[in-house]
Amino acid sequence: MEEKKFDVKPNTPVGIFLAILALMGVYYLYKFIYGFMTAASFWVYIVFLAGMFYYFLGCRPYQYIVSNKEVIKKKRLFPASHLDLLKAENITDAVPRMADLITRPHAIEIYDENKKRYKYFPKDVEGFTGAVLAQNKRIHCNVAAYTDHHRTIKKRARRDRRKA
Repeated sequence: MEEKKFDVKPNTPVGIFLAILALMGVYYLYKFIYGFMTAASFWVYIVFLAGMFYYFLGCRPYQYIVSNKEVIKKKRLFPASHLDLLKAENITDAVPRMADLITRPHAIEIYDENKKRYKYFPKDVEGFTGAVLAQNKRIHCNVAAYTDHHRTIKKRARRDRRKA
């Protein structure tokens, strides 16, 4: 089977946070140049800024690849992580938990046989779910967008068969 690539849905709060950090960096640079800030506090902020940009832009996934019965999370600075779909049992929408402060509504969660949860945030939720289910047909699907769409297709096909 061919590999299918899916981009990650951008996280708006992370983008806003990084934009504010960048603006604060420009402001602190201005204060440092004109002598309103000490060098030590300026460099502490620059190190903090570099750490935040490193984590949010380098360590988070930017692409998912579904191929050869596995899902690969591609990251810019870290090695890619692999999920073997033969060990997966369930694919579902995001389930709210008490441990999560915010549950992103666009998340797709895949549970393996040990009940470990893997989160994915693709732009094309229905296409990603279809690609995962095409790789392993034994996975139980609870993704609302995918099941609703395919339920209407099956109803239409049954109706057309009855008419014919």
